Amino acid sequence: MKLHEDTARIQDLLGEYCRTGEDTEIPGVTPGRVHHYRRLVYNVVRDTMDSAYPITLAALGEEHWDLLVQDFFSSGIPQTPQIWKLPFEFYRYHASQETGSRIRKPYLEDLLYFEWLEIEVHTMPDRPYPDFRKHGNIFNDRLAINPEYEIIRLEYPVHLHAVKEATDLKGDYFVLIFRSPETGYVQFLNLSVLNTYIFTRLVEDGVPLNELKGDIASVSGIESGKYLDDALEKFIGDLMKKKLILGFLKN
Repeated sequence: MKLHEDTARIQDLLGEYCRTGEDTEIPGVTPGRVHHYRRLVYNVVRDTMDSAYPITLAALGEEHWDLLVQDFFSSGIPQTPQIWKLPFEFYRYHASQETGSRIRKPYLEDLLYFEWLEIEVHTMPDRPYPDFRKHGNIFNDRLAINPEYEIIRLEYPVHLHAVKEATDLKGDYFVLIFRSPETGYVQFLNLSVLNTYIFTRLVEDGVPLNELKGDIASVSGIESGKYLDDALEKFIGDLMKKKLILGFLKN
């Protein structure tokens, strides 16, 4: 139902005050009490960010972290009405402001993105699982992939090292974040560039591994068929243990 024009205006004024703290006359609000609204709303936002980004909070410390939350609270102008999505807008805001460069924490954007993806994968709508069987041949049969995952590229290996170490290791890193079909817990797997290529081709092409071996050999520069087979068997075996590959597609 559409709000009455005066009600909508009052809500906008109260929301603006809660974000900025700038004094303004708000009809219906008792003078001297309005600051309580701002404190309560900020506490909700702060608690949400603390829960969503515990690693970033620990890395920056309370003082720097509070400045980032205050900046977002007063200037970010969130668009989502869902509190659990606020951390994404927090990440997006600071990425757009290049906050990491400004405060000399170049890993910040990667760390926020990584922590947000854990939430996103955990809360993503269920994706339909393919029909699969447990037994088959990893080279000749099509593989059944767990659909509940995301692959991200990072410049800093914040998923592998403490931020002080990660800052000196700028490069290309690929992380596969996925939801376990048995527990629903979110896990991550560091992938080499080659393994990222292999996994992506398996998903996109939907063909048996044997049909990709020529391209994989060309990309990897591996000439020995036996060495390539051993490497592929180990990689696919690891993915099966982690339930990223569920088994073998039926039909």
